Amino acid sequence: MAGNPKKKSTGIVNAAIGALAVVLAILIVWMMNLVAGIQGTARIINYAGLVRGKTQRIVKLEISGQPQDGMIADIDAFIAGLRFGSDELSLVRLNNDAFQSKMQELDDYFQALKQEIGRVRAVGSNNTDIIPISETFFGICDDATGLAEAYSQRKATSLSALEKYITADIVVLMLLIGYQLFQALRTAAMNRALQHKVYLDAATGLPNKNKCEELLDDPTPPAPETGVCSFDLNNLRRINNSMGHEAGDAYIRRFAAALRAAMPEEHFVGRAGGDEFLAITHGPDADALQKLLSHVRKQLAEASRQHPDTPLSYAVGFALASDNPDSNMRDLFDLADKNMYINKNHVKREEAAAEKRLDFQLLKQVNRLHRSFSDCLYCDAHLDTYRTIRACESFFLASDGSYTGAVEQIAEEQAAKSERSRVRSALQLDVLQRSLHSAEDTLELQYNAADESRYSRLTVLPIDWDEAGVLHHFILAFETIRLNADQAIDPKEQLTLYYEQLKQSILENDSYVDALLDMAGTIYTVNLTRDTLERNISPAGKSDSDRALFLDYPLPCSYRDYCDEYRKRVTPATLGSYRTADTSARLLKRFAAGEKHITVEYCVQEDDGAIRWVQKTVLMTQTTVFDPEINAEMPMVTAIILLQDTSQMHARDEQENARLQAAFDEMRIANRTKTEFLSRMSHDIRTPLNGIIGLLQVDETHFDDKALLLENHKKMQISANHLLSLINDVLQMSKLEEGTTVLTHERISLVELTRDIITIIIGRAEEAGIEWEYEKDKSIIPYPYIYGSPLHLRQIFLNIYSNCIKYNRPGGKITTRTDSLGEQDGKCVYRWTISDTGIGMSPDFVDHIFEPFTQEKQDARSYYHGTGLGMTITKELVDRMGGSIAVTSQLGVGSTFVITLPFEIAPSPEQTPDAHAAPDISIAGCRLLLVEDNALNAEIAQILLTDEGATVTVVTDGKQAVEIVQNNPPDTFDAVLMDVMMPVMNGIDAAKTIRSLNRPDAKTLPIIAMTANAFYEDAQKCLAAGMNAHLAKPLQIKKVKQTIAEWVKNNRTAKKDA
Repeated sequence: MAGNPKKKSTGIVNAAIGALAVVLAILIVWMMNLVAGIQGTARIINYAGLVRGKTQRIVKLEISGQPQDGMIADIDAFIAGLRFGSDELSLVRLNNDAFQSKMQELDDYFQALKQEIGRVRAVGSNNTDIIPISETFFGICDDATGLAEAYSQRKATSLSALEKYITADIVVLMLLIGYQLFQALRTAAMNRALQHKVYLDAATGLPNKNKCEELLDDPTPPAPETGVCSFDLNNLRRINNSMGHEAGDAYIRRFAAALRAAMPEEHFVGRAGGDEFLAITHGPDADALQKLLSHVRKQLAEASRQHPDTPLSYAVGFALASDNPDSNMRDLFDLADKNMYINKNHVKREEAAAEKRLDFQLLKQVNRLHRSFSDCLYCDAHLDTYRTIRACESFFLASDGSYTGAVEQIAEEQAAKSERSRVRSALQLDVLQRSLHSAEDTLELQYNAADESRYSRLTVLPIDWDEAGVLHHFILAFETIRLNADQAIDPKEQLTLYYEQLKQSILENDSYVDALLDMAGTIYTVNLTRDTLERNISPAGKSDSDRALFLDYPLPCSYRDYCDEYRKRVTPATLGSYRTADTSARLLKRFAAGEKHITVEYCVQEDDGAIRWVQKTVLMTQTTVFDPEINAEMPMVTAIILLQDTSQMHARDEQENARLQAAFDEMRIANRTKTEFLSRMSHDIRTPLNGIIGLLQVDETHFDDKALLLENHKKMQISANHLLSLINDVLQMSKLEEGTTVLTHERISLVELTRDIITIIIGRAEEAGIEWEYEKDKSIIPYPYIYGSPLHLRQIFLNIYSNCIKYNRPGGKITTRTDSLGEQDGKCVYRWTISDTGIGMSPDFVDHIFEPFTQEKQDARSYYHGTGLGMTITKELVDRMGGSIAVTSQLGVGSTFVITLPFEIAPSPEQTPDAHAAPDISIAGCRLLLVEDNALNAEIAQILLTDEGATVTVVTDGKQAVEIVQNNPPDTFDAVLMDVMMPVMNGIDAAKTIRSLNRPDAKTLPIIAMTANAFYEDAQKCLAAGMNAHLAKPLQIKKVKQTIAEWVKNNRTAKKDA
């Protein structure tokens, strides 16, 4: 059988590495010898040079008569060392024939040189050949040095070549070693990966079942401090079924990560399989381990906050080796697993109770609609899931699952074929999220069912929304409606329906007993079969008054006797109600007839004479008991009787009835007042209209009498102005009642305001023959400029002066006095005292003068005219300004009004030069676009403006105005006169559209509102829409001309400057 190729190649590489290592060692030894030889050659070269140098010194010193025997001996030693090597001089013998021959020659010449030195000592240097011999000796030394250097160079060359071989050997060796290291690391990685596959769980990253089983199967007895914990996830099956297995896998991963993070690092945590996890602890005792597991539960609860719809739910049990000394790891795990299942029961019970409480609250919301919903789903729009919270026996959906799947099933199985597409579309999550934004946005979907005798209705009730305001949870409720109300219902079907509703009521109100017990003031039990009142129960927290509902009577006793005694406290008026359920005989008779739940109400009289309402509830049940006296089983009917004091409830009902009656009376009075007001207004409006119509008829027959026509025109103008004042009073009152009147904050000159009011009033006073007196000398105005609302201030004084004139008499008098009441913190207070010598008012009327529609006499309306709103408006405006108004009056003498108002003091305006000339208010040549839907108003305005020299183009709605501006060149029109309330497009939208057009004059074209919406807030809306000015109808041509001329001039000036 052929060997493994990988093993064979590994053997070859290992052999190559060994061979290269041997060669490398040989080369290194060789290199070391060469290095040593080169180092020895270097010393030889040095000593050869030293021989030459010392010999020169010897020759010089000997010639000068200084014998140098010691140096001569050194030279002999040096030459001997150079020839044969010397340990003393650290010289090696140079194995080179040429060098050794030269050294022999050098030794011979040195011997000859020594002989010449002896002759020099004997006869002197002049008579010897020492110089020529020394020169020859020096040449031989140089030759020897050259030979040594040449030898050293050859050695160096060999060393360089050897270094290359060594380098190559090392490189190849390292490559092979690197290859082997790579193979080793790869093998280790593969081993780790294999171990990872064998011992680590791919989904969670924790040790897997193999590792857990290995630890549990360890035969070594565990240490006493070892603990084994078994964890088991809850709700995984529900998540897999309703949300899919991917959501279930994510749920497992979340639990694994949270568990590992919560457990200390020194403890083992692994996945034992599926939804089971194992933890092995070392060290904690039972208390410490219990605390650790509590800490883990808190940490996992905290981690679940990010996933409120799928919180981590689990059960855990543990076992300690110290508590089970003879157990191995597997035994400990089995014990922990048993404890885990005990914990699982507790956890599931708690979760079921929490879920039931939630369902109870949800169904309370459903029941508030008072509809017969047979089935209800609690749905999660984020997770696309549902859970059934109410279901009849025939409900066709599972208890939980995918909402989208449920919608599909509803459409397919419940809706008629023609309705399926509509049902699917209406119930899509994105449709619901777009439609339901508040608790009031309930959605109903009615569709035909397969059964033609009835139809179905689905109701969607939104429950809550996420932080982004997107629908999160909602209830889908099912309801079936019969088509024919007269059709008889099958008795079996009716009983089934009753059973379903009763069952649902019990399931959804599991706290029904607690609620009854909590509601009752006192409770007692009665054995009806034996006519025995057995015991009295007073729920905790009840007052003595509640306990007093039960008659103080020795127990046990005859229930009949107790009822006879108790009957004495019952009031005669309610005794009949009490006696319907007061004795065992009566109750047994009603129980036999099928009644199990009886409620009656009656009154009892206390010892102090107080009357209390009492509600008595009797709940009867039957059980079977064994009676030893007759030695047989027998039925036993017992009753629980609950007494509740309902006096407060009756008192509240009486108060509510009284409140409703008072509201009804108030509404009736308001209706009567409104009717009276309409009657008065009809009279007030018809009177001036009758005058206008009559004068028009007179004019038709006297058309040639110009003087009469002018006189009639003035009278018609007066009547029309009176009509306008009536309408303005009603509208102003409406604004004040709604709180929409806006007070402006403008600088006012009190002198000018007073002059304006006098100008308006004094003519009317003179016409009525009434003297006007303004106490100027006494009316000192220390703060002539104030901040306030000039329109409303003028209205206050005009209303008062109008009354003073209207209810005065010829030759009468009106007096006005103004006083300053001081200044503080930049605010001043003024008081006006206005008196007249009119007809006066009765004390009763003075008390009601500021109420709407109030006048002294009904017949006074025909004589004095008015709506009865003037003084109400005045009082409301004074109150809004933070002031006060008081009135005193005496019949036949006159009335006095005192108005006190606070103001913020305004600075005096800067002096401005007088205008050199009056402004030009001519509109001749102006091109105007008139937007007015009322043909008569448009015709009148066109005639008046044309008479002033303007060219007028008329359109009837805002859309036409936009189109004519858009379709004409810029500056076609000098201004637009815009009505506000028009069909197709109103004036506000038209102004905004014109301002948004992409044309040069879109932003600058003057747009002036001409509308019957005459209040300040109406003007503000027009200005906010981009209009330049606001004119209230009926129009005054002078004011219209002035406004048009001003804005046309400003626009033309701005264009010239640009």
